[in-house]
Amino acid sequence: MAKEELTSIEWRSDQWMFQYGGLRPDNVLEYFSQSPFWDSSSNNAVLKMQTQFSDLQHASYDLKNMVGIEFAVTHQEPPSLFIITKFRRTSSTRAIPLAVYYIADGNAYEAPSLYSIISTRMLSSIKRVEEAFDIARRHSEFHPSVGYT
Repeated sequence: MAKEELTSIEWRSDQWMFQYGGLRPDNVLEYFSQSPFWDSSSNNAVLKMQTQFSDLQHASYDLKNMVGIEFAVTHQEPPSLFIITKFRRTSSTRAIPLAVYYIADGNAYEAPSLYSIISTRMLSSIKRVEEAFDIARRHSEFHPSVGYT
């Protein structure tokens, strides 16, 4: 099954931000969990369901010991910018980044992959080179009686 393309989506919930008083480091993952980028089978979601009626003080520790998909805030400049990374955790010490998301002034986006950025730039460059060759070809036609025109 192909991964759904989410890099063209912008998501925002003004109602949520009004209800919870804006975005803060302690609630940004909860806000992000309402977005279409969230994986409801992630370790974060599983742990939230398992501990929703108990104290969450050891949630971070428990998350590091779980194997699977995990979301973490990897950079923050509250209240306007939060960067969230989706990892595949394979052990308590190894997590492979899968995707990066950012929340800028309450708007959530998926950052494009390095591959998509480079391939788009290369395609754009190749198109420009192709256009330059077409122009050069049109200006350098050879005819035996006239020569190059």
